[in-house]
Amino acid sequence: MFAHMSNEMDLARVRVLVIGAGGHGRIAADILIAGGDRFGLVPVGFADDAADLTGQTVMGLPVLGTLEQVPSLPHEAIVVAIGDNSRREHLTRAFVAGGERLVAIRHPFSSVAADVQIGDGAMICAGAVITPGVRLGAGVIVNTNASVDHDSTIDAFAHAAPGSVLGARVTIGARVLVGMGAVIMAGCRVGADAVIGAGALVRRDIPDNVVAIGVPAQVRRTR
Repeated sequence: MFAHMSNEMDLARVRVLVIGAGGHGRIAADILIAGGDRFGLVPVGFADDAADLTGQTVMGLPVLGTLEQVPSLPHEAIVVAIGDNSRREHLTRAFVAGGERLVAIRHPFSSVAADVQIGDGAMICAGAVITPGVRLGAGVIVNTNASVDHDSTIDAFAHAAPGSVLGARVTIGARVLVGMGAVIMAGCRVGADAVIGAGALVRRDIPDNVVAIGVPAQVRRTR
């Protein structure tokens, strides 16, 4: 499901629980803290599957409980901040089936065109640039300093890693990982569940379920 970021700006002080207190969880918390009142989303803390973290403080916010305890924790919405694409999808679907509300989060130090469609639970990090006509699916991560050029589509639960560059009219399949600093040339399609290695240059379409690395990128193995 897609939602304009302006919908997030209409929210009135929604309390957001961050799912995962690891690296991506800390980034999500930083996005929410930096956003302040601009997007109306207020971080209340974390839930994490490591029970020994409960009661600790991360990024100045408490770890309130485990994933099983989420329904009883104080919040109105969640963001699933897990780096592994398949696990992020699994947890997101489970939480949504249990009645949880997802929100997309965006760092204020990012550039997102007014007509960009942003799926529920997406995460847009600091320095990201997303130009007109782009569609981001549910649970997509556009990481630090990544850029997505016009009329591209990133399907659900894919991840554009820090510094990656997606040209115009690119299609990225579900759960794809575009590695750090990789470049996807205009018009190319990367199939679902593919991995594009760090620094790779994709000049032609990449099929589903493969690992492609190098300049130019070549398929090295299936997943």
